[in-house]
Amino acid sequence: MENPLQNVSVPKLNSRRILLIGFGLLALIFILFSGKMVENVDNSEIVIIQSVFSGKVSIYTTPGPVLQNFGTATHYKKSNQFWFSRKDDEGKTEDQSIKIRFNDGGHGQISGSVRWYMPTDDKATLKLHTDFGSQEAVEQQLIRQVVTKAVYMTGPLMSSKESSAEKRNDLLSYIEDQSINGVYRTKQEDIKVHDDLMNTDKTVTVVKIVQDEKGMPMRQEVSSVKVYGVSLQGLALNSIDYDAEVENQIKVQQQAYMQVQTAIANSKKAEQDAITTELQGKAAAAKAKWEQEVIKAQAITQAQQEKEVAALEAQTAILASQKVKTDADAKSYANAKLVSAGLTPQERAQFEKDTKIGVAEALSKIVLPSTYMNGGSGKEASLLESILGVKLLNTDKKQ
Repeated sequence: MENPLQNVSVPKLNSRRILLIGFGLLALIFILFSGKMVENVDNSEIVIIQSVFSGKVSIYTTPGPVLQNFGTATHYKKSNQFWFSRKDDEGKTEDQSIKIRFNDGGHGQISGSVRWYMPTDDKATLKLHTDFGSQEAVEQQLIRQVVTKAVYMTGPLMSSKESSAEKRNDLLSYIEDQSINGVYRTKQEDIKVHDDLMNTDKTVTVVKIVQDEKGMPMRQEVSSVKVYGVSLQGLALNSIDYDAEVENQIKVQQQAYMQVQTAIANSKKAEQDAITTELQGKAAAAKAKWEQEVIKAQAITQAQQEKEVAALEAQTAILASQKVKTDADAKSYANAKLVSAGLTPQERAQFEKDTKIGVAEALSKIVLPSTYMNGGSGKEASLLESILGVKLLNTDKKQ
């Protein structure tokens, strides 16, 4: 019985067909595994490739394509912004803020960001990749934990109110410094502070940073980012969302503080007003005193001038009277000589008459001052005039 398959013709495979089939299979494999053959290194990335055959790890930082050879490629950003924020447009959509507890028991949620940089040497990069394995793991297991620890250790260094006001800048600098260099060594101390609200001193326990002999803060440990060669820069805080009771407490404290400050300011203003009033009074008294001194000086000057004028007038009168006397003496002497030469009784009578008339005319021409420097009154001045006239007349009679 014949086998029906014996009549079926089987095409023969030649070498050309075999090559075509082989190339087709290779093309298929290339298409299927093209993502494992070549890896592109972006300018902003570091690519780490682990060989599938030998397990060797290679680090690529130069931009351009590199052979992957079916190995495992991991991409890291050379620099990236890490967000820890409540806002859905900053980082992830879920709440990534970090909780903080202050030394007065208040709580808050801190939102912000920090830029971090991959290590610059291959050894540190390989260690970072070995311990974490991906960029996501680096950010969540290293960067976030370092910042969270710094936030946790910063809270006890201040109160809720201080973090919202006078120590707000310290809050940022403490978190940044501890994130980069390691958390501080701290100690508790009892100190006395002045309570402006109650106007009394009270003892409170505060947490202080331990410092070395140079005044630099001492650390509990080196920051993990330094251990792995990761750099942190530009830490920024966007907001501090306090609990509702803390917000109310801060508002009450701020209002009380403002009232105290206002009262202190009013007290100081009243004190200053009193000082100003006293000084103004002293100034007014001094001004009035000096005004009286000016009036007194003017009166003394005027009196001195009047005294000097009176003295000059008296001297002028004396000189005038002396001149009249001298003229009278000369005329009397001349008449006496005439008499002695032998005058008749009629001539002598006429001579005496003319003499008296001449003396009277001379006296009438004398202008005596109204004031004399003799310390007396007006009566004594009139007496001086009378004496002067009588003396002149008597002198003339004697001639």
